[in-house]
Amino acid sequence: MNLGELSIRTAIVRFLCISIAFRAEFSAGVAAYKRGDFTAAIAEFSALAETSDARAQFALGLLYDNGEGVVSDPEQALHWYSKSAEQGYAKAQYNLALLYSDDQSSRADPELARHWFIRAAESGNADGVAWLRNAADTNDVDAQFRLGRMYLRARGVPRDDSEGFRWVHQAAQSDHLEASYLLAVIYENGRGVARAYHDAASWYTTASQRGSMEATYNLARLNRLGRGVQRDLNMSQKLYVQAAEAGLLEAQLSLAMLYEAGQGWSRDPAAALRWYLAAAKGGNVDAQINLAYLYAEGIGVAKDLVDSFAWYSVAAVTGHPAAIGNLSVLQQALSSVQIEAAKIRASALRQSVEHYGMGRHNVAAGADLLGR
Repeated sequence: MNLGELSIRTAIVRFLCISIAFRAEFSAGVAAYKRGDFTAAIAEFSALAETSDARAQFALGLLYDNGEGVVSDPEQALHWYSKSAEQGYAKAQYNLALLYSDDQSSRADPELARHWFIRAAESGNADGVAWLRNAADTNDVDAQFRLGRMYLRARGVPRDDSEGFRWVHQAAQSDHLEASYLLAVIYENGRGVARAYHDAASWYTTASQRGSMEATYNLARLNRLGRGVQRDLNMSQKLYVQAAEAGLLEAQLSLAMLYEAGQGWSRDPAAALRWYLAAAKGGNVDAQINLAYLYAEGIGVAKDLVDSFAWYSVAAVTGHPAAIGNLSVLQQALSSVQIEAAKIRASALRQSVEHYGMGRHNVAAGADLLGR
Protein backbone atom coordinates (compact mmCIF):
# COMPACT_ATOMS: atom_id res chain seq x y z
CA MET A 1 0.00 0.00 0.00
CA ASN A 2 1.45 3.41 -0.97
CA LEU A 3 0.88 6.76 0.74
CA GLY A 4 -1.59 7.82 -1.96
CA GLU A 5 -3.79 4.79 -1.35
CA LEU A 6 -3.55 5.34 2.41
CA SER A 7 -4.61 9.00 2.14
CA ILE A 8 -7.56 8.10 -0.10
CA ARG A 9 -8.71 5.36 2.27
CA THR A 10 -8.29 7.69 5.25
CA ALA A 11 -10.39 10.34 3.50
CA ILE A 12 -13.10 7.79 2.76
CA VAL A 13 -13.15 6.62 6.39
CA ARG A 14 -13.38 10.22 7.59
CA PHE A 15 -16.21 10.92 5.18
CA LEU A 16 -18.11 7.86 6.38
CA CYS A 17 -17.57 8.85 10.00
CA ILE A 18 -18.85 12.37 9.31
CA SER A 19 -21.87 10.99 7.44
CA ILE A 20 -22.68 8.60 10.27
CA ALA A 21 -22.30 11.42 12.79
CA PHE A 22 -24.68 13.64 10.79
CA ARG A 23 -27.23 10.82 10.56
CA ALA A 24 -26.93 10.29 14.32
CA GLU A 25 -27.46 14.00 14.99
CA PHE A 26 -30.49 14.12 12.73
CA SER A 27 -31.95 10.99 14.34
CA ALA A 28 -31.36 12.57 17.74
CA GLY A 29 -33.28 15.65 16.59
CA VAL A 30 -36.17 13.52 15.31
CA ALA A 31 -36.24 11.52 18.55
CA ALA A 32 -36.32 14.73 20.61
CA TYR A 33 -39.16 16.06 18.47
CA LYS A 34 -41.19 12.88 18.88
CA ARG A 35 -40.94 12.99 22.66
CA GLY A 36 -41.95 16.65 22.65
CA ASP A 37 -38.55 18.04 23.61
CA PHE A 38 -38.61 20.80 21.03
CA THR A 39 -35.72 22.72 22.62
CA ALA A 40 -33.40 19.75 22.11
CA ALA A 41 -34.79 19.16 18.62
CA ILE A 42 -34.11 22.76 17.64
CA ALA A 43 -30.56 22.53 19.00
CA GLU A 44 -29.81 19.37 16.99
CA PHE A 45 -31.44 20.62 13.78
CA SER A 46 -29.84 24.09 14.07
CA ALA A 47 -26.34 22.65 14.26
CA LEU A 48 -26.97 20.46 11.23
CA ALA A 49 -28.78 23.18 9.27
CA GLU A 50 -25.70 25.38 9.50
CA THR A 51 -23.76 22.62 7.71
CA SER A 52 -26.22 22.77 4.78
CA ASP A 53 -28.08 19.58 5.70
CA ALA A 54 -31.30 19.93 3.66
CA ARG A 55 -33.34 17.64 5.94
CA ALA A 56 -32.37 19.60 9.04
CA GLN A 57 -33.08 22.90 7.30
CA PHE A 58 -36.55 21.65 6.40
CA ALA A 59 -37.15 20.38 9.93
CA LEU A 60 -36.07 23.70 11.37
CA GLY A 61 -38.34 25.53 8.95
CA LEU A 62 -41.22 23.31 10.00
CA LEU A 63 -40.69 24.06 13.68
CA TYR A 64 -40.67 27.82 13.03
CA ASP A 65 -43.67 27.46 10.71
CA ASN A 66 -45.73 25.57 13.29
CA GLY A 67 -44.38 27.42 16.35
CA GLU A 68 -43.23 24.23 18.05
CA GLY A 69 -40.65 24.98 20.75
CA VAL A 70 -40.32 28.52 19.46
CA VAL A 71 -42.59 31.45 18.75
CA SER A 72 -44.05 31.00 15.29
CA ASP A 73 -41.79 32.92 12.90
CA PRO A 74 -42.81 32.90 9.22
CA GLU A 75 -39.61 34.73 8.21
CA GLN A 76 -37.40 32.07 9.78
CA ALA A 77 -39.60 29.35 8.29
CA LEU A 78 -39.21 30.98 4.87
CA HIS A 79 -35.46 31.27 5.37
CA TRP A 80 -34.89 27.61 6.20
CA TYR A 81 -37.42 26.24 3.73
CA SER A 82 -35.67 28.25 1.00
CA LYS A 83 -32.24 26.90 1.85
CA SER A 84 -33.55 23.34 1.86
CA ALA A 85 -35.66 23.80 -1.27
CA GLU A 86 -32.72 25.19 -3.25
CA GLN A 87 -30.92 21.93 -2.55
CA GLY A 88 -33.81 20.00 -4.10
CA TYR A 89 -35.56 18.80 -0.94
CA ALA A 90 -39.08 18.14 -2.18
CA LYS A 91 -40.98 18.62 1.10
CA ALA A 92 -39.33 22.00 1.60
CA GLN A 93 -40.18 23.00 -1.96
CA TYR A 94 -43.84 22.23 -1.39
CA ASN A 95 -44.03 24.01 1.97
CA LEU A 96 -42.25 27.01 0.50
CA ALA A 97 -44.86 27.11 -2.24
CA LEU A 98 -47.59 27.06 0.41
CA LEU A 99 -46.03 30.05 2.18
CA TYR A 100 -45.87 32.04 -1.04
CA SER A 101 -49.45 31.10 -1.92
CA ASP A 102 -50.90 32.46 1.34
CA ASP A 103 -53.08 35.37 0.18
CA GLN A 104 -53.30 36.69 3.74
CA SER A 105 -49.53 37.11 4.02
CA SER A 106 -47.43 40.10 2.99
CA ARG A 107 -45.05 37.54 1.43
CA ALA A 108 -47.68 36.24 -0.98
CA ASP A 109 -46.17 35.81 -4.43
CA PRO A 110 -48.21 33.77 -6.94
CA GLU A 111 -45.31 33.44 -9.38
CA LEU A 112 -42.92 32.12 -6.75
CA ALA A 113 -45.62 29.85 -5.37
CA ARG A 114 -46.16 28.38 -8.83
CA HIS A 115 -42.43 27.98 -9.34
CA TRP A 116 -42.02 25.98 -6.15
CA PHE A 117 -45.17 23.90 -6.65
CA ILE A 118 -43.74 22.86 -10.02
CA ARG A 119 -40.29 22.18 -8.56
CA ALA A 120 -41.87 20.05 -5.83
CA ALA A 121 -43.85 18.09 -8.42
CA GLU A 122 -40.75 17.49 -10.53
CA SER A 123 -38.94 16.31 -7.40
CA GLY A 124 -41.64 13.70 -6.85
CA ASN A 125 -43.53 15.30 -3.96
CA ALA A 126 -47.01 13.75 -4.07
CA ASP A 127 -48.75 16.97 -3.01
CA GLY A 128 -46.80 18.89 -5.63
CA VAL A 129 -47.78 16.41 -8.33
CA ALA A 130 -51.41 16.67 -7.20
CA TRP A 131 -51.22 20.49 -7.46
CA LEU A 132 -49.79 20.29 -10.98
CA ARG A 133 -52.34 17.71 -12.09
CA ASN A 134 -55.19 19.83 -10.74
CA ALA A 135 -53.82 22.84 -12.63
CA ALA A 136 -53.58 20.76 -15.82
CA ASP A 137 -57.14 19.48 -15.34
CA THR A 138 -58.39 23.07 -15.07
CA ASN A 139 -56.89 24.03 -18.46
CA ASP A 140 -53.62 25.52 -17.26
CA VAL A 141 -51.75 25.04 -20.55
CA ASP A 142 -48.23 25.36 -19.14
CA ALA A 143 -49.11 22.86 -16.39
CA GLN A 144 -50.32 20.44 -19.08
CA PHE A 145 -46.99 20.77 -20.90
CA ARG A 146 -44.95 20.30 -17.73
CA LEU A 147 -46.98 17.32 -16.57
CA GLY A 148 -46.66 15.68 -19.97
CA ARG A 149 -42.92 16.25 -20.03
CA MET A 150 -42.63 14.76 -16.54
CA TYR A 151 -44.32 11.56 -17.71
CA LEU A 152 -41.99 11.34 -20.71
CA ARG A 153 -38.91 11.93 -18.57
CA ALA A 154 -40.07 9.80 -15.62
CA ARG A 155 -39.34 12.84 -13.48
CA GLY A 156 -41.48 13.06 -10.35
CA VAL A 157 -43.88 10.42 -11.73
CA PRO A 158 -43.42 6.95 -13.26
CA ARG A 159 -42.70 7.03 -16.99
CA ASP A 160 -45.89 6.85 -19.01
CA ASP A 161 -45.44 7.76 -22.67
CA SER A 162 -49.16 7.65 -23.42
CA GLU A 163 -49.94 10.12 -20.65
CA GLY A 164 -47.00 12.22 -21.72
CA PHE A 165 -48.28 12.37 -25.28
CA ARG A 166 -51.83 13.16 -24.14
CA TRP A 167 -50.87 16.15 -22.01
CA VAL A 168 -48.29 17.55 -24.43
CA HIS A 169 -50.73 17.21 -27.32
CA GLN A 170 -53.39 19.05 -25.33
CA ALA A 171 -50.98 21.90 -24.55
CA ALA A 172 -49.75 22.11 -28.14
CA GLN A 173 -53.30 22.46 -29.41
CA SER A 174 -53.56 25.54 -27.19
CA ASP A 175 -50.53 27.08 -28.95
CA HIS A 176 -47.96 26.41 -26.23
CA LEU A 177 -44.64 26.86 -28.07
CA GLU A 178 -42.52 24.36 -26.11
CA ALA A 179 -45.33 21.83 -26.27
CA SER A 180 -45.57 22.27 -30.06
CA TYR A 181 -41.87 21.54 -30.40
CA LEU A 182 -41.97 18.61 -27.98
CA LEU A 183 -45.00 17.13 -29.77
CA ALA A 184 -42.99 17.16 -33.00
CA VAL A 185 -40.17 15.34 -31.21
CA ILE A 186 -42.65 12.79 -29.87
CA TYR A 187 -44.05 12.09 -33.33
CA GLU A 188 -40.56 11.81 -34.82
CA ASN A 189 -39.41 9.38 -32.13
CA GLY A 190 -42.67 7.47 -31.70
CA ARG A 191 -43.06 7.97 -27.94
CA GLY A 192 -46.59 7.23 -26.72
CA VAL A 193 -47.89 7.31 -30.28
CA ALA A 194 -46.96 5.68 -33.58
CA ARG A 195 -44.03 7.35 -35.32
CA ALA A 196 -45.35 9.80 -37.88
CA TYR A 197 -42.85 11.94 -39.78
CA HIS A 198 -45.59 13.93 -41.48
CA ASP A 199 -47.03 15.01 -38.12
CA ALA A 200 -43.51 15.69 -36.83
CA ALA A 201 -42.78 17.97 -39.78
CA SER A 202 -46.12 19.73 -39.33
CA TRP A 203 -45.50 20.51 -35.66
CA TYR A 204 -41.86 21.47 -36.28
CA THR A 205 -43.20 23.92 -38.87
CA THR A 206 -45.66 25.36 -36.35
CA ALA A 207 -42.96 25.79 -33.71
CA SER A 208 -40.45 27.15 -36.22
CA GLN A 209 -42.87 29.79 -37.47
CA ARG A 210 -43.32 30.91 -33.87
CA GLY A 211 -39.58 31.35 -33.34
CA SER A 212 -38.19 28.01 -32.13
CA MET A 213 -34.74 27.61 -33.68
CA GLU A 214 -34.57 24.04 -32.38
CA ALA A 215 -37.66 23.30 -34.45
CA THR A 216 -36.17 25.15 -37.42
CA TYR A 217 -33.04 22.99 -37.21
CA ASN A 218 -35.01 19.74 -37.02
CA LEU A 219 -37.24 20.85 -39.88
CA ALA A 220 -34.10 21.51 -41.96
CA ARG A 221 -32.99 17.97 -41.21
CA LEU A 222 -36.33 16.47 -42.25
CA ASN A 223 -36.29 18.49 -45.48
CA ARG A 224 -32.77 17.22 -46.24
CA LEU A 225 -33.75 13.61 -45.56
CA GLY A 226 -37.20 13.81 -47.14
CA ARG A 227 -38.96 12.57 -44.02
CA GLY A 228 -42.54 13.71 -43.61
CA VAL A 229 -42.04 16.24 -46.41
CA GLN A 230 -40.89 16.09 -50.00
CA ARG A 231 -37.09 16.30 -50.10
CA ASP A 232 -36.14 19.93 -50.64
CA LEU A 233 -32.42 20.70 -50.34
CA ASN A 234 -32.85 24.40 -51.04
CA MET A 235 -35.38 24.72 -48.22
CA SER A 236 -33.14 22.58 -46.00
CA GLN A 237 -30.17 24.87 -46.60
CA LYS A 238 -32.28 27.97 -45.96
CA LEU A 239 -33.52 26.55 -42.64
CA TYR A 240 -30.06 25.39 -41.54
CA VAL A 241 -28.68 28.87 -42.20
CA GLN A 242 -31.58 30.48 -40.32
CA ALA A 243 -30.95 28.33 -37.24
CA ALA A 244 -27.18 28.69 -37.49
CA GLU A 245 -27.35 32.48 -37.75
CA ALA A 246 -29.54 32.46 -34.64
CA GLY A 247 -26.65 30.80 -32.78
CA LEU A 248 -27.83 27.19 -32.56
CA LEU A 249 -24.64 25.14 -32.23
CA GLU A 250 -25.99 21.94 -33.73
CA ALA A 251 -27.17 23.83 -36.81
CA GLN A 252 -23.78 25.49 -37.18
CA LEU A 253 -22.00 22.13 -36.91
CA SER A 254 -24.36 20.42 -39.36
CA LEU A 255 -24.06 23.26 -41.85
CA ALA A 256 -20.26 23.17 -41.63
CA MET A 257 -20.18 19.39 -42.18
CA LEU A 258 -22.54 19.63 -45.15
CA TYR A 259 -20.48 22.41 -46.75
CA GLU A 260 -17.27 20.44 -46.15
CA ALA A 261 -18.64 17.23 -47.69
CA GLY A 262 -20.75 18.90 -50.38
CA GLN A 263 -23.77 16.79 -49.51
CA GLY A 264 -26.86 18.16 -51.21
CA TRP A 265 -25.25 21.39 -52.39
CA SER A 266 -21.93 22.64 -53.68
CA ARG A 267 -18.85 21.94 -51.59
CA ASP A 268 -17.65 25.16 -49.94
CA PRO A 269 -14.57 24.76 -47.69
CA ALA A 270 -14.53 28.46 -46.76
CA ALA A 271 -18.16 28.31 -45.59
CA ALA A 272 -17.40 25.08 -43.73
CA LEU A 273 -14.52 26.81 -41.95
CA ARG A 274 -16.71 29.79 -41.02
CA TRP A 275 -19.43 27.65 -39.45
CA TYR A 276 -16.99 25.29 -37.73
CA LEU A 277 -15.38 28.35 -36.19
CA ALA A 278 -18.74 29.69 -34.97
CA ALA A 279 -19.68 26.35 -33.40
CA ALA A 280 -16.18 25.82 -31.98
CA LYS A 281 -16.25 29.21 -30.27
CA GLY A 282 -19.66 28.26 -28.87
CA GLY A 283 -18.10 25.24 -27.17
CA ASN A 284 -19.05 22.41 -29.55
CA VAL A 285 -16.25 19.83 -29.20
CA ASP A 286 -16.91 18.10 -32.54
CA ALA A 287 -16.62 21.47 -34.29
CA GLN A 288 -13.36 22.19 -32.46
CA ILE A 289 -11.90 18.86 -33.62
CA ASN A 290 -13.06 19.31 -37.21
CA LEU A 291 -11.75 22.88 -37.26
CA ALA A 292 -8.38 21.68 -35.99
CA TYR A 293 -8.34 19.14 -38.84
CA LEU A 294 -9.00 21.84 -41.45
CA TYR A 295 -6.09 23.90 -40.10
CA ALA A 296 -3.84 20.84 -40.11
CA GLU A 297 -4.70 19.95 -43.70
CA GLY A 298 -5.07 23.49 -45.04
CA ILE A 299 -8.67 22.97 -46.18
CA GLY A 300 -10.47 26.27 -46.76
CA VAL A 301 -7.65 28.08 -44.97
CA ALA A 302 -3.87 28.31 -45.05
CA LYS A 303 -2.26 25.32 -43.36
CA ASP A 304 -1.44 26.23 -39.75
CA LEU A 305 -0.26 23.49 -37.40
CA VAL A 306 -0.04 25.90 -34.47
CA ASP A 307 -3.74 26.81 -34.74
CA SER A 308 -4.54 23.13 -35.28
CA PHE A 309 -2.66 22.18 -32.10
CA ALA A 310 -4.41 24.99 -30.21
CA TRP A 311 -7.93 23.85 -31.19
CA TYR A 312 -7.12 20.19 -30.48
CA SER A 313 -5.88 21.35 -27.06
CA VAL A 314 -9.18 23.13 -26.39
CA ALA A 315 -11.15 20.00 -27.34
CA ALA A 316 -8.80 17.67 -25.43
CA VAL A 317 -9.79 19.29 -22.12
CA THR A 318 -13.09 17.39 -22.39
CA GLY A 319 -11.22 14.09 -22.65
CA HIS A 320 -12.26 13.46 -26.26
CA PRO A 321 -10.02 10.58 -27.49
CA ALA A 322 -9.73 11.92 -31.06
CA ALA A 323 -8.52 15.30 -29.82
CA ILE A 324 -6.03 13.71 -27.43
CA GLY A 325 -4.73 11.30 -30.10
CA ASN A 326 -4.32 13.96 -32.78
CA LEU A 327 -2.68 16.29 -30.27
CA SER A 328 -0.08 13.61 -29.58
CA VAL A 329 0.62 13.18 -33.31
CA LEU A 330 0.95 16.93 -33.88
CA GLN A 331 3.30 17.30 -30.95
CA GLN A 332 5.85 15.22 -32.85
CA ALA A 333 5.64 17.55 -35.86
CA LEU A 334 6.09 20.84 -34.00
CA SER A 335 9.16 22.47 -32.53
CA SER A 336 9.26 23.41 -28.86
CA VAL A 337 8.84 27.07 -29.84
CA GLN A 338 5.75 26.24 -31.91
CA ILE A 339 4.29 24.15 -29.11
CA GLU A 340 4.75 26.99 -26.64
CA ALA A 341 3.06 29.40 -29.08
CA ALA A 342 0.21 26.89 -29.56
CA LYS A 343 -0.31 26.58 -25.81
CA ILE A 344 -0.56 30.36 -25.47
CA ARG A 345 -3.01 30.40 -28.37
CA ALA A 346 -5.03 27.57 -26.78
CA SER A 347 -5.27 29.47 -23.50
CA ALA A 348 -6.66 32.50 -25.30
CA LEU A 349 -9.09 30.33 -27.25
CA ARG A 350 -10.38 28.66 -24.09
CA GLN A 351 -11.17 32.06 -22.58
CA SER A 352 -12.90 33.09 -25.80
CA VAL A 353 -14.94 29.88 -25.83
CA GLU A 354 -15.98 30.35 -22.19
CA HIS A 355 -17.13 33.91 -22.90
CA TYR A 356 -18.67 33.42 -26.33
CA GLY A 357 -20.31 30.10 -25.52
CA MET A 358 -22.26 31.27 -22.46
CA GLY A 359 -25.98 30.59 -22.86
CA ARG A 360 -25.57 28.64 -26.11
CA HIS A 361 -26.49 25.00 -26.40
CA ASN A 362 -26.81 21.92 -28.56
CA VAL A 363 -30.00 20.17 -29.56
CA ALA A 364 -30.31 16.60 -30.78
CA ALA A 365 -33.82 16.10 -32.14
CA GLY A 366 -35.24 16.87 -28.72
CA ALA A 367 -33.58 13.95 -26.94
CA ASP A 368 -33.05 16.18 -23.90
CA LEU A 369 -36.75 16.98 -23.71
CA LEU A 370 -37.58 13.29 -23.77
CA GLY A 371 -35.12 12.62 -20.98
CA ARG A 372 -32.86 10.26 -22.88
